[in-house]
Amino acid sequence: MEKNSVSVPDELVFDILTRLPVKFLLRFGCVCKRWRSMISDPSFVEAHQSRSATATALLISFPAMRCPDRKRTLFSINEGDARPLFGFSDRNISQSVNGLICIYEQYPPKRSPCVRVCNPSTREYVTLPPTIFLEPGFRSQSNYLGFDPSTKTYKVLRAWKGEFGRSKYEIFTLGSHAWRIIKDGPEDALETKGICLNGTIYWTKAGPVTQNSVIAFDIGEEKFRCVPVPPASPIWTDYSSSIIQIGGHIAIVDYLELAESISNVMIMWKLEDSVNGVWSQKRLVLPECWILSRVRYLRLRPFFVTSIDGGEITLIPSWLFRDWYVVHYDLEEEGPRREFVSGLPHDDWDGSFPSIDCCSVSVYVESVVSLKEICRLQSFRFRK
Repeated sequence: MEKNSVSVPDELVFDILTRLPVKFLLRFGCVCKRWRSMISDPSFVEAHQSRSATATALLISFPAMRCPDRKRTLFSINEGDARPLFGFSDRNISQSVNGLICIYEQYPPKRSPCVRVCNPSTREYVTLPPTIFLEPGFRSQSNYLGFDPSTKTYKVLRAWKGEFGRSKYEIFTLGSHAWRIIKDGPEDALETKGICLNGTIYWTKAGPVTQNSVIAFDIGEEKFRCVPVPPASPIWTDYSSSIIQIGGHIAIVDYLELAESISNVMIMWKLEDSVNGVWSQKRLVLPECWILSRVRYLRLRPFFVTSIDGGEITLIPSWLFRDWYVVHYDLEEEGPRREFVSGLPHDDWDGSFPSIDCCSVSVYVESVVSLKEICRLQSFRFRK
């Protein structure tokens, strides 16, 4: 056997391992030091992410209806199967960036709220240090995870909402020791979930009655700026629009007419040039019978829209029901398809149809990004 042993080239092992799910890579990292070193190498992490980009999943934090303290359970939903990720119970989830998410409570019970950055695939997480922002009157927070590709740096931007809508901002770099204050941020609170793309986090914001705006934050320079919006666009609101990432671009899906049962058409505005504010428009048609049957029961947002950097848009109902499903809209085929989801705790729902908050949903691509490597100077935890 020793004389006839076969040596597999490292290049072939590398190629094979990049095609495997993270749960297998965690096991194979224990085979030998060479494989462990290969799997943790930055070039392997990038190659694995590139091949995993089409295998997207939804992360949704569902309420536990019969739990006295109303804790929530985070579920990973992929190809119709829901799998609970126990131990992650915070209500708010940032948009996923390279397989990492930020979880937190929007209205923390204490002055120094717990903010964590997690990798659900490897079950690693790191708890960020307490805030340095001590100004009274600021209790509501929103956290946004960003990545600067030029320096390979991850940062968490925190927006504190105070009285009369005014906001303050601080930022934390993963691997550092403390938060830093960011000046010259938007005075009004950033209500929507931010989308990180190419080193910039984007938000939509409805102006006073007749004006929209798109806010951008450069993660490397740590500065805010405004992006010109299309003059023909309607008023974007949290109730009738969502910001998404599609085909390497930021896009805003407007579904006001759907929400008000006027028509079965959504309008997608795609940002072609963020500097000059060049937008393109596309009409998306959904089955009228599906929209009307759902909207009758709602007085609030009927659904919200999300996507990963691909060719599908996903519509997620904003309330829970027993035969729960999501709708995927393929931009190339220009048609929707339903995906029924099994594995959710239907027995815990008492028929009151609890709502799902848009801050409790994220689109996710699994990753072997190691928080242990990023946060060498911080306390690190592994959740079994």
